[in-house]
Amino acid sequence: MNKTLIALAIAAALPVAAQADMTLSGSVSTNYTDQGIIDTDAALTATVSEVLANGMTATATFNVLGTESQDASTATLTGDFGTLTAGSFLNDAAFQFGDVGGAVALTDDADDGGNTISGIHFTTSQAGLSIAAQVNAATDAAAGTADETRSTQIGATYDFNGVTVGYAYASADADANLDTGVNSAMSAFGVAYTMGDISITAGKDSVDSDTDFNVSYTTAMDSLTVTASMDNDSEYQIDLGYALAGGLALSAEIDSDATATSMGVSYTSGDLTASVTKTDDKTTDASIALDFGNADLELARDGGTNNGETSVTYTVAF
Repeated sequence: MNKTLIALAIAAALPVAAQADMTLSGSVSTNYTDQGIIDTDAALTATVSEVLANGMTATATFNVLGTESQDASTATLTGDFGTLTAGSFLNDAAFQFGDVGGAVALTDDADDGGNTISGIHFTTSQAGLSIAAQVNAATDAAAGTADETRSTQIGATYDFNGVTVGYAYASADADANLDTGVNSAMSAFGVAYTMGDISITAGKDSVDSDTDFNVSYTTAMDSLTVTASMDNDSEYQIDLGYALAGGLALSAEIDSDATATSMGVSYTSGDLTASVTKTDDKTTDASIALDFGNADLELARDGGTNNGETSVTYTVAF
């Protein structure tokens, strides 16, 4: 689906009260490693937003530069009816909206375009009931090599005095190359509840016979913060954080799935941030970063890359 044509069609169909101003934002980042590799990335986004004569707001966003520039432009119309978006969005956004129990993982193909797709997405909320619906367009369908398939998704949630109930359905795969994530004719039902420091979610999809649930607890005691969670597979994770005087902070993560403990220490003073972390794979990462406002400079060591790779990254954003 041609996102530019979508944006132009919506802009032509709507009465604009006055010509809107355009906002440009972006960044340029250069990374140099001790392996002699130089990588420069640039991103440029143009955004136009205008309040129409009928009170609705029309917004168009164009990614002019960047690796996702061909797939990340959108045209949005917002009003009392909800929000209508045409262009690029998360390929299973409507399904994930209704999957409050977390029964189905996000559909993400890191080797083939990530998790965005072209299509039409709509959300609305009235009296506690919220609905999201979308139509996904197939990519390269004419060549017969479509990865993201044409499909319809819907997600709905309702709040019962703090208990959120959700339902989700997808007519086809979010990505034809993946078995994980949203698949054809899949539905999911779930509930979520938060009571003070305790959060509970439970969900079940139409493919898996098991019911997924997660219980998490977060508490803060002076300078110590503890977050503990456990799921239906009896896997647990405990995150600890302790703030010391003078900008020092200690952190630790205990993960039963990784059967390892990661530990770290960080130091912050003004625009300077330094950290050292012993990771789950028993390597050590370290970094020193300086914040110059719109510019950032970072010296980092990745202990898990090339037996320890050091890099310098300079980023300017506007």
